[in-house]
Amino acid sequence: TPEATDITRTSMQIVWDKPSVDGGSMVTGYYLERRNKKSLRWVKMYKDPISDTKAKVHHLTEGNEYQYRVCAINKAGEGPYSVVSDFYKAADPVGIINNLNCYFAEEAQVDTDVAMRTHYIVKAGKDVEIMVPLKGRPAPNVSWKKEDQNIDNDPKYDIHNTDTSSCLIITQVTRNDTGKYTINISNGVGEPKSLTVSVKVQDTPAACRNLILKDVTRGKVTLCWESPLLDGGAEITNFVVEKRDSSKRTYACVTNKCKETTCVIEELSEKLKELTEMFFRVCSKNEKGTSDFVEIGPIKVKDYIIPPEANLKEYPDGQISVRLGHNVHIELPYKGKPRPAILWLKDNLPLKESEKIRFKKTENKATLMIKNVEKENEGKYTLTLDNTFFRKSFHIQVITLGPPSKPVGPIRLDEVRAEKSITINWAPPTHDGGNPVKYYIVERREKKTGRWLKVLTRKPIVEAAHRVTHLTENVEYEFRVYAVNDAGIGAPSNISMPIKCAEPTEEPDAPSIVNVTDTTNTSVSMEWTRPASDGGMEIHGYIIEMRKGSEEEWHRVNEDLCAVTKYNVTGLETGAEYKFRICAVNSVGKGETKEITESVQAVDRLLAPEIDIDASFKQTHIVKSGGSVYIRIAFKGKPTPTASWTKVDGELGTTQTSLRVSDLLEGVPYFFRVMAENQYGLGEAYEMPDPVIATAEPAPPKRVDIIDTTDKSATLVWIKPEHDGGSRITGYCVESKAKDADKWIVCGTTKNLSLIIEGLIENSEYEFRVKAKNDSGFSVPREAFSSVIIKDKLLVDTVIIRAGSDLVLDAAVGGKPEPKVNWSKGTKELELCEKYALQYSSTRALAIIKFCDRDDTGKYVLTVKNASGTKTAEVNVKVLGKYAKHTAIT
Repeated sequence: TPEATDITRTSMQIVWDKPSVDGGSMVTGYYLERRNKKSLRWVKMYKDPISDTKAKVHHLTEGNEYQYRVCAINKAGEGPYSVVSDFYKAADPVGIINNLNCYFAEEAQVDTDVAMRTHYIVKAGKDVEIMVPLKGRPAPNVSWKKEDQNIDNDPKYDIHNTDTSSCLIITQVTRNDTGKYTINISNGVGEPKSLTVSVKVQDTPAACRNLILKDVTRGKVTLCWESPLLDGGAEITNFVVEKRDSSKRTYACVTNKCKETTCVIEELSEKLKELTEMFFRVCSKNEKGTSDFVEIGPIKVKDYIIPPEANLKEYPDGQISVRLGHNVHIELPYKGKPRPAILWLKDNLPLKESEKIRFKKTENKATLMIKNVEKENEGKYTLTLDNTFFRKSFHIQVITLGPPSKPVGPIRLDEVRAEKSITINWAPPTHDGGNPVKYYIVERREKKTGRWLKVLTRKPIVEAAHRVTHLTENVEYEFRVYAVNDAGIGAPSNISMPIKCAEPTEEPDAPSIVNVTDTTNTSVSMEWTRPASDGGMEIHGYIIEMRKGSEEEWHRVNEDLCAVTKYNVTGLETGAEYKFRICAVNSVGKGETKEITESVQAVDRLLAPEIDIDASFKQTHIVKSGGSVYIRIAFKGKPTPTASWTKVDGELGTTQTSLRVSDLLEGVPYFFRVMAENQYGLGEAYEMPDPVIATAEPAPPKRVDIIDTTDKSATLVWIKPEHDGGSRITGYCVESKAKDADKWIVCGTTKNLSLIIEGLIENSEYEFRVKAKNDSGFSVPREAFSSVIIKDKLLVDTVIIRAGSDLVLDAAVGGKPEPKVNWSKGTKELELCEKYALQYSSTRALAIIKFCDRDDTGKYVLTVKNASGTKTAEVNVKVLGKYAKHTAIT
């Protein structure tokens, strides 16, 4: 029975004993499941099997009670679950405080400031000592694994742990000690960390694997095998094949120069007479010697061996479809000599018989029956036939058929006409139930009656849109849609918003703000914000108009409606002055125009060079002798200024202390030494203590993303390169440049896969790229997918929502110390109630306003406050229409 230890309000440590019976094969792992006392459903805690007899369960809800059960896994599959545990309450332990020590908690991690190795090459019989430096407060807890096997209590390994290091000692290593060793560290602060160290032992190879016989006759036999899992640290050069018959004690060599993992033996001296017993064996060889032999036999040779075959003629394309709730019956004729053993698999896992699943076998047929098919019975079923000499698999894909899911809403009301019709559209279902959707059923109801009526059509509705006619003018209607396939009718969509069958009469408002963002001698770029009101209909686009100088007549600029809120007007006369205005268009027509108040001249914008130094810039830098100083100054200007450095009291000097050595052989270790020379001769030589292996440059990072910006910084993350060029990657170099600049500037280096770039100019556009570095040099740079404008991510200015909908205000927050957060409407703070759902954390501020009506129109303010200051963000909310509560109809 599982037991819970180390219980906190969000986590528990679950421990259990190994099963008393392992079913004849070694237990390879466990599945742990959890059930909330308020629920009847069991939930699996980890997707992959747990190799140890304990596991940490996270993300619990404080105050809830949980119970656990566990099952063991071996080669045959999952065993029965254990007796369920008692209920354990997620809560911090309460006790008497005897002594209180305060310290700053530090996340457990490998101390990269201390030199260490991650690759070890050692000869067989020697000892290897793996030392990993650690840091963290409290002191990290350490666990070692080889591959996926825990070795903390294995007597073969000596493990010595201190607060700052962990040492793993392997004595008298053999080839079986080759592999990857992983150290897992944690101290309850942050996420657990791990580091993998590889050990390569130079020894004779392990034995070959899976030796089998194929194509056996009285005068010929084919041997097949797989290479050893462990090559002993050296390349396998060849294989040795030997044979003997049952009348002899010694083996005779067939070949000692076999390069492949197959060998055809012909012209046998015994001619393999009928029922003759033969033995064969194979070993591998490397520069250290030969492995142990792997033997097969005795084999009684029979002339007529028929490979197993199954007949899939009744199942075209290897598929069978069945409706949910029906039975499936798969019957496959088969043959083979000797008669093969039968095994059924589902999705490559052994299938077990149950009340629902039954197997049947005759001399020439294998049958699988499944009763009352459910969705989880869908998948690939495999019949495996094995007659010792051959093993073959045959696949049948079972497809379950059912009604489609509901069409995806919300239902959009695209057009309302005075001739008593409304056009609606929707999105197809996310799941078609295994059959294509054939058509849709549309239902309508008058808001005042509550009775649903099917919309009659001459032809089936096959598109995700329909014009509903024969409606009553000035009556409000609601709509819902069903999808239909060969299996039946799916669930109905969400009900549309009520709409009155009347011609819309309102045009949209004018755009709120119009700004000129850039000019050249032939073009003007501008941006604007959406109108505060769309008139109750979707905005189709925008019309841009202009007039030149003192002309009074306005001319339309764009022939087609502009679908976005920005536009670049081209083909202007250099130096001429223009005025611009913009209006929005919906189904009713053009709305009011918004004019740029001042004339705009078509000239190239010039921006004088400007140095941007903020309060965090250090005017004085103190550096130790021999150290490096890095001074970064941000500047801007148009055209891009040329920057140069000078020293006030003298010239900037340079001393070359590096040399690139070419024409080295890749993979070969080299020693180097350096001597200084002056007019009196050569100085004392300094020799490198360790050899350097000539390597290639690494591949570039796989991908570079810009995940966040502020008014003066950008945060970059990237994925490590596909290969390191033969030597460990020591770090990354990040470069940046302004959008219209030609020269890249180094803005930071790091050993991590992320970096925050500080000192950037607000509202300027930058490009970034990252290079990986190893002992051989830098990789080719990898650029970010797109450039980015440096500015704070703010909330949208205005939100327009229809009455009856839910409004979600969601904002990311942050600060040190952790800020206090609250939403308010005007000066009144929002409080948790049936109307408002509030959720605050150190990184998020979420407010949900349910069933909005016109009383919810207004200004909402987010306030974030800590000891360092206060910041606010405002959102204007406008609610259109009226909301009336509807009574559910059963």
